[in-house]
Amino acid sequence: MARENDFNLDPISKEPGAHPIGTGVGAAGGAVAGAAAGTLGGPAGALVGAVAGAVVGGLGGKTAAEAVNPTAEEAYWQANYIREPYYEAGRPFDDYAPAYRLGLFGYSEYSGTFDETESRLGTHWDNKRERSTLTWPQASAASRAAWARLDDQKLPAAGNQDDVTDVLDDLLECCRDGEYGFRECAAHTRAPDIKALLDRRAGDCRTAAVELQELIRQLGGKVDEGSGSVSGALHRGWVSVKGTLGGYSDKAMLDECERGEDVAMAQYRKALKQDLPVHVRTVVERQAQGVKRNHDQIKVLRDALKTAI
Repeated sequence: MARENDFNLDPISKEPGAHPIGTGVGAAGGAVAGAAAGTLGGPAGALVGAVAGAVVGGLGGKTAAEAVNPTAEEAYWQANYIREPYYEAGRPFDDYAPAYRLGLFGYSEYSGTFDETESRLGTHWDNKRERSTLTWPQASAASRAAWARLDDQKLPAAGNQDDVTDVLDDLLECCRDGEYGFRECAAHTRAPDIKALLDRRAGDCRTAAVELQELIRQLGGKVDEGSGSVSGALHRGWVSVKGTLGGYSDKAMLDECERGEDVAMAQYRKALKQDLPVHVRTVVERQAQGVKRNHDQIKVLRDALKTAI
């Protein structure tokens, strides 16, 4: 029973992570209250009541644990464990899964850093290893990774969340502007290869916008359903008007696209100067690299057309 409680298994299905982890004194008190209420329904009711009470009571325990979803974490590691630097070729997920779960348990149970807690977690390994053939020195790398991933996902303080969502809102507008602008240019471009490139870039902008919307929602923000900023609207309108004029060249279209990417790069540089949570910064940095890569590709095409004229 101790192992099931430690790894937050569902009391009925025994699946890990049926609810967020909440531990400590608050969880213990909640479990007692829940068990007392559950006795009205017999032993099974007591068990379910204890587990549910622990979750509710856990809100008074370690606050970082409130956002931990063991089911989601297990799914993430099952999909990604073979990409980790500590992975040993040929080892199944079952070797690493108990170590990841121990990392989640330690993160919710103990304060401080992983380095400060590692020796204490090591004393649990023999009881928590299940069918794993890893030694603790091998398993600790996976536990550390699980702990670090939770650290990376911690939300900023409430006062800072608004600042972060404001940054993401600005980038979202930029992506929407870019999608419209590239679509317009692609629609009025003659060369098939340039048209295909601009269509792909419009798709990249749309994908980036979806990612940013999800981050905004994760931070508790409301996604603006508008079509972009005033400056962005002016930019899009310029593209649209120019693109309808007969004889407008592919080079001129690429000139406009390059200017649009200059604006986007400046916006991403500004965003990366802000204090962003690690998981948000990771997405923004990846998108910024994509903007820079596409900007350079468009410039090469533009310069090639200039030379050919």
